[in-house]
Amino acid sequence: MALPQQVIDRLSKDPAETPGWSYGMLLFGGGVFAITILIYFGLTLGYGPYLDGQIQAQNRQIQTVAQSISVSDQNQLVTFYSEIANIKTTLANHIFFSSFLAWLEKNTEANMTFTHLGFSSGNQISLTGLAPSMADVDQQLAIFQASPAVKNFSISNVTLTGSNEWQFNAALTVDPAAVLGPQTQ
Repeated sequence: MALPQQVIDRLSKDPAETPGWSYGMLLFGGGVFAITILIYFGLTLGYGPYLDGQIQAQNRQIQTVAQSISVSDQNQLVTFYSEIANIKTTLANHIFFSSFLAWLEKNTEANMTFTHLGFSSGNQISLTGLAPSMADVDQQLAIFQASPAVKNFSISNVTLTGSNEWQFNAALTVDPAAVLGPQTQ
């Protein structure tokens, strides 16, 4: 059976186009592009110079501070930093000494301050300490006496300093295996 003429005419016509679809896509793409261009120029012409001004202000402030510090103080600071960096490297590479410092920290009375530390042959350690009271000195001696790592110790020159602190010298003979760990055996 043949199709009626009206159906043939509808099928033979070009399909109806949806108006505005391509125009909408073009408008959306153009809008995104325009916003991107505005953001770029806003950052380049507005925010970039603002950041450059902030950097210049900080550089001027750094120069002002650097000029206020004398050359001798700068040299002392560089020397001090160098000493600290060298000590840090030495302690990081010398496990034995680090173990001893950990032992000494664990076996030091809370109010005690050691101002001198020296090593000599025969596992001898010399210390100079400061304590706010004689009771703190006695407590430190009791700690040394109770430590299994200390084979022998002696105390000398216990004096009261001008800053009302008790200063003393201690000579310790230590067991290296107990203080430095199994690495020394």
